[in-house]
Amino acid sequence: MSKHSTEDQLKAVIAGCKAGKRRAQHQFFKLFFGTAMSICMRYAKDREEAEDMLNEGFLKVFTQIGKYEESGSFDAWFKKVIINTAIDYQRKYKTLTPSTSLDELPENFQPSPTENEALAKIGTDELLELIQQLPPTSRNVFNLYVFEEYPHAEIAKMLNMKEGTSHWHLNFARNKLKELITERNH
Repeated sequence: MSKHSTEDQLKAVIAGCKAGKRRAQHQFFKLFFGTAMSICMRYAKDREEAEDMLNEGFLKVFTQIGKYEESGSFDAWFKKVIINTAIDYQRKYKTLTPSTSLDELPENFQPSPTENEALAKIGTDELLELIQQLPPTSRNVFNLYVFEEYPHAEIAKMLNMKEGTSHWHLNFARNKLKELITERNH
């Protein structure tokens, strides 16, 4: 199937979702389930919480899909809705820990060759399991910075914290992951 016909099919499914057609929503769900679930799993503490986030995310997508304008990337719009839903879910159910204000913290983000070697020894599922062990706020900052590539200024706005606090949480998350990986490899 060509890229053009795939884009046309996606546009048809999106149009069907905008019209509230159940069949289109079902197709949409099947198309985007994997992407949405992988995002939710990174933000959740476990699969059950990820499934709750996923359900809320798809509900939000279906109710807000009319706001999507074809001029931008649908994939980016979709991911942003799912990420924001995951963060909103944590706020709603108070799984986010309060952020403290921290100033001028060191940014030692480059893993050493030894740490890179340790990372290479674990699989994706194991890494996800380790990420889920991080405290919620640190996990969110880590995900937003590393996977979604948001800058610290935007993360700070999204999570209602100072930019320096976002830097601290990223550093903490990376150090905690290094510690967990080292423990796992011994």
